[in-house]
Amino acid sequence: MNNDVLDYHFEIINDGNELTESFCRKWDIYSYCDRYNEKLKCSFGGMVVKKDNILLSFPKHYHVDKVTLRDEKSKVLQDMKDILHIIRRDRELYGVEPGQLTDTIPVDAYLYILTYYLEFGLYHRQLRDTVKGYKGHINWHQTINSIRPLLSDGNFIYSPFVVNCEYDESIFITECMDYVLFDFYNTFQTLLDDIHPYKRQFYNPIFDEYDFCIAKLQTLKISYQRFQTLCGRLFKDYERLLLKSLIRYFQWKSNRSKSSKFLTLYFELVWERMIHLYLSKHTRILGDDYEITKEEQSCKLNIIKPNHVDIEQRELGEKSRFSIQFDHYYETSINTEQPLILLFDSKYFTNDVSSFNYKQAFYYYYLRGKYKNAIIKSALVIPTSDEIKTGVHVDRQHIDGLYIREEYINLKDVIDCYKKSVS
Repeated sequence: MNNDVLDYHFEIINDGNELTESFCRKWDIYSYCDRYNEKLKCSFGGMVVKKDNILLSFPKHYHVDKVTLRDEKSKVLQDMKDILHIIRRDRELYGVEPGQLTDTIPVDAYLYILTYYLEFGLYHRQLRDTVKGYKGHINWHQTINSIRPLLSDGNFIYSPFVVNCEYDESIFITECMDYVLFDFYNTFQTLLDDIHPYKRQFYNPIFDEYDFCIAKLQTLKISYQRFQTLCGRLFKDYERLLLKSLIRYFQWKSNRSKSSKFLTLYFELVWERMIHLYLSKHTRILGDDYEITKEEQSCKLNIIKPNHVDIEQRELGEKSRFSIQFDHYYETSINTEQPLILLFDSKYFTNDVSSFNYKQAFYYYYLRGKYKNAIIKSALVIPTSDEIKTGVHVDRQHIDGLYIREEYINLKDVIDCYKKSVS
C-alpha cells in the first residue's frame, strides 16, 4: 500500500447512486447496496480503501466534483474525515447502528484499546485461579471442603486436588495491545482523524507475517473462548472491555476482505440527530410563526424528541397497541390561551418529496385534537446541496387547517454546525 494517500486513485459516489455490478464487485460492496428492479443502489456513506485505491461515498445531496489534483484530494479527504468523525462520535453517544456489518473497520474497538493505554499503559497482570488437577500448589482448604474423599485402608484420599494456578496472560495481551495500537496507526493515520501516534515495542513474528498471522488467529479462537470464560470470574469490567475490543479487532483482521471499510448504512439516523441540533440553533420565533436561518441564533430553542405517545383510547391501565413519536418538537406560548407548536420531521431523501407524507399529516390531526386552540406549524426537513429554501408540501388550510411545509437545509451547513458541537 502506498504510504501517501494523496497518490491513491480516488473514486467518489453518493449514497443513493445507481451502481453497476462490476463496480460493486470491484469494491466488494454488494452487502452495502440495495437491489430493486434489477438495479443496484449505494446504501451507505463512508470510505472504502483497497490497495492504492480509495472510494468515498458521501451522503445524499453532498455535492463533490471529480478530483485529480493533490490539493483537491486533500480537501475532499478532509471532508470525509469530518463525516467519519461525526459518525464515530454519534456511535459513542447512541451506540452502533443495528445490522452494522462486521467487516467494517472496528474504530470503536481501537478507541477503547487506545483509551485504556492512555490511562493505564500496556496491560500487565498476573491472574490467579483455582482448578481441579494435580499441577500446581495444592489448596488444602478448598480441597477438603469441596472434594468428597475416598476411604482406603483407614486413610482419606482426595482426588483430584484443588490447586492454585497462575496465568501469566499479560505477555500475550500486552503484545496484542502493542500490535493493535501500531497496526491501526500505521494503516489509517492518513485516512482517519482521532488516531494516536504509537511506536511499536514488541516484535512477535506472529504479527509481522500477515498470512501467517491470519492462520494463527484461527487457532487462537480457543484462547479467546478461554479469555471470555476467565472474564466472568477474574477480570474487572474495564479489563473485560479491553479483551472484548482486542477480540473484535483480531476477528476483523482475520475475517476482513481485501478492502478496509469505515461506513454507515444508517446515515438517516445521523441526519436526524444533526438536524435536531441545527434546528435548535438556527430557528427563531416570529410572532405566531418561525423561520430557519443560515445564521446561528443567539437564543437556542429547546427542541426535544418526546417519548412515545399512546394514540388509542383505552381503559385505565390497559396498554395501547399503537404509539407515535415526534422527531423534533417545540412548544411555547404566544399568550395564556394559545400555545405555538413547531413539529418537524426529518427526511433523508435522494430527490425532492414526490409523495404525500401521511405520518406528518396524522401528527397534525393528533395534536389538533389534543390542543384545540394551538397554532401548529408542521414541516418536513430535508437535506439539499443548494441554499435554504421553503416549499409547500400540502395546503388544506381552507378545509381543516392542515398545512405542511418542506424545509430544505444545506447539508454541508448542518454538518459544519454539528461538527463544532461534537469536536
